[in-house]
Amino acid sequence: MVATLPSDLALVASFALYRLIHRFAEGPNPSLPRLSAVIRATSTLHSSATTILAAYYLYRCRMRWAAAVSPSADGPTMNFTAGDAAYARQESAGAAGLGGRYPDDSKNPLLQSRSTLGNAITAIECGYLLQDTISLLREAGARRHLAQPRSQSTLRSLLQYADKTLLFHHVGIALALLVLHFYVHLDRERGIYIIVQFLLMNSSTPILNLRWWLRTYHPSYRLLGLGADFAFIAAFYLARIWLVGWIIRGYGKSHGYESAWKMYVEGMRLPCQLGTGALWVANSAWWALLVMSVVKRMPADLARAGREMHIKKG
Repeated sequence: MVATLPSDLALVASFALYRLIHRFAEGPNPSLPRLSAVIRATSTLHSSATTILAAYYLYRCRMRWAAAVSPSADGPTMNFTAGDAAYARQESAGAAGLGGRYPDDSKNPLLQSRSTLGNAITAIECGYLLQDTISLLREAGARRHLAQPRSQSTLRSLLQYADKTLLFHHVGIALALLVLHFYVHLDRERGIYIIVQFLLMNSSTPILNLRWWLRTYHPSYRLLGLGADFAFIAAFYLARIWLVGWIIRGYGKSHGYESAWKMYVEGMRLPCQLGTGALWVANSAWWALLVMSVVKRMPADLARAGREMHIKKG
């Protein structure tokens, strides 16, 4: 059913479903803690579902391409559809492309393949981000009301109490996916396979929310909290730093490049270099700050955990 779901319906259904979940879970006149908990629970549900959908879509594409082309000693480094076999063999022989400065992607299925399921997955992500942006603003409104109960609610006052990093992250990606949705309408979308690969970054979100839940509702569970910290450090690195290199390396293999760095430096166009480079640097910076904050807090957490265990034994 999902595989034939039009992207318009997927976007609207995603937005409506998550809105209904919020309305049902929040109840009438929800408190700030309840709003925050529902946002994190919905985030965990969505990120888990989209990770599974994305992994299934990517696996299905690879199996279809592998079945369409039989590998041989001098065959392509990555198997494509049957119609692209000749192109793949030519590109695997050398990374010079078809005469230009950059490799020719005019027949590369990594960029040119079309998929109703892939479009639906990106539309589901867009619908969730739009709805969650509304929820984040409502959460900011609840914070503002607690701090300034008589002040007038304006967008500026909401932004003052909002998680700006998360809010602008949502808005930016949602706008980009809306542009992609527009190109789907024009039948001109490209790179769906690679875009869905980037959605695997959602896989680190459940551990982020587990970490928040432990620190918010069970702050006395020091060792569990530390375990969640280190699990998130590992998950963030794999899903948001290593993944970028893995995607570039996979794209590079379709043109005969053996490493992600060589593909990035020699084979990628400047806009792609700037975009992926900025993403990698930003995620690496956030990861470094995360590691430093956990390491800085670890001695105090371990000391408190030791005292609590000593009290329980006594």
